[in-house]
Amino acid sequence: MLFEKLNVDRIFQFLFFIICIFYIGFYMPYGFEGTDTGYIFGTSWNIYNGELPHRDYIYTRPAIPAFFHTVFLFISETYGYLLDRGFFYIQIFFYSFLGAKLLVEQFTLSSKALLFFLATVGAIISIHSYPPMGWNTIDGVFFCMIGMYLLIKKDTSIVQLCAGAFFLVLGVFSKQSFYFMPIFIFLYFLFKKDFYKLKYYTIFGIIMVLLYASFKYFTNSLFPFIDQTFLRTPASALVNSGIKNYYLALKFNLIPVVISIVTIWVAFKYLPKKYAFGIFNVLIAGYAIWAFHQEDGFTVFKNYIIQLLFMASAGFALYKSIRDKRYYLLLLLLCLSWSASISNGYKTPIHFSLPIFFSIYIFFFNSEEKKFPVAISGGIIAFYLIAFYFGYQSIYRESNRNQLTYNMGEVYPQLSFIKSDKDTFEKYKEFKNLAAKYPNFTVLPSMTLAHYLTGTVNPIGIDWPLDVEINNEATQLEAQLREKKSIVLMENSEFSEKELEGYQLVDIIEKDWAILEKTNYFTVYSSEK
Repeated sequence: MLFEKLNVDRIFQFLFFIICIFYIGFYMPYGFEGTDTGYIFGTSWNIYNGELPHRDYIYTRPAIPAFFHTVFLFISETYGYLLDRGFFYIQIFFYSFLGAKLLVEQFTLSSKALLFFLATVGAIISIHSYPPMGWNTIDGVFFCMIGMYLLIKKDTSIVQLCAGAFFLVLGVFSKQSFYFMPIFIFLYFLFKKDFYKLKYYTIFGIIMVLLYASFKYFTNSLFPFIDQTFLRTPASALVNSGIKNYYLALKFNLIPVVISIVTIWVAFKYLPKKYAFGIFNVLIAGYAIWAFHQEDGFTVFKNYIIQLLFMASAGFALYKSIRDKRYYLLLLLLCLSWSASISNGYKTPIHFSLPIFFSIYIFFFNSEEKKFPVAISGGIIAFYLIAFYFGYQSIYRESNRNQLTYNMGEVYPQLSFIKSDKDTFEKYKEFKNLAAKYPNFTVLPSMTLAHYLTGTVNPIGIDWPLDVEINNEATQLEAQLREKKSIVLMENSEFSEKELEGYQLVDIIEKDWAILEKTNYFTVYSSEK
């Protein structure tokens, strides 16, 4: 009775926006591990200072994300990094909303409350406990989803089809794994027999690719781009990340999978659908809470559990698509989730969870318009918020949240409002003094925001010179450092010998260069003995 007196659509719309703001205020400031969280933005700083990836320095990925994140530097050099971290949450909530909007329209589910409920849960799960940072996978999903929305939505115009092709190309050139998306979209229009859109999509797509290739060519970075990025994309990476990992998820969890299937069938058969749906989601959230309390347990959740849910969703959508063409769209969005999972590091479709969660919803409610289960849906949002609250107590490559009490803005104004632990705080204080003493420097092995914070330009352009990130060109980079008479600030370390195995450049510096001084956190090297 209470819910009938309230505007349910407005409530869930409000929840969507307020939870996004909550994430920015409550989670964005915490954690500063200095590697992943600054990698893209550090490259953006190079571009902002006039250097182009592939031409002026080695870069093993398509560079659209690095170009894109310079926007925040043009807004504010001082607060650009802070804005970039906050924008991470906006990206995920926005592309989850666009995906939900397409699916709700496709399945003629008219409830706005349902739209914002799906978008909210999809965003919460996609974020899980991922650190706030500019990253090529997130950008790839973000741009591809904008492009797909403009291409696929009802009553789209020729101008919007052109804009859709533009954003899709931005997404495709965010990361190699998104190279598959133009093919998937082409097949989508072909199977739908939407030859009008197929025609303009193909024409505008070719034009946009040619424009991007022309930009690369006239900036003398096209052929270096081809050489540098394709060395990073062997077929084995596709097989291992895009196929083998899903097989292993099923192989190592066969018994739990069988038990889950039986449990779902019983709940589906004997309980009202809304209660079965609620219980299923509470179990997923409960498993996440359990996983956060295990050693590396959440790796199991974000990989195996989400991979298994993805496979179940894909199988369900494929089966339903045989008789119902509406499911082609669900399959296409699942393809975007799959593309996001092809990675050397983060091999999971969790970054775009919306289509997985939508599949669960449709499975329980048989794609029919039902009275929206307000209380249960609100409870599901609450359970997922609680689950990932536990996840955020252990920050990515950082100390536990209760130890992040040091304001990094006291060291550098660019890090205002960002909290880290005592060790990181002291390390960056020491780095600030060394950078002032040796202004012609680079930091090894992985202090990715060093030059942004000091307002300098990296002499080799590479902030994280792992062998795989520099295509094993350590000898060339060491020669560049010698030629420019650069000083190397080598982090003393928190790095294990195993982690340092992939840094040939570190080995060369430690073997052949002279030590100028040692401090608590750094060893200073010079090529001039």
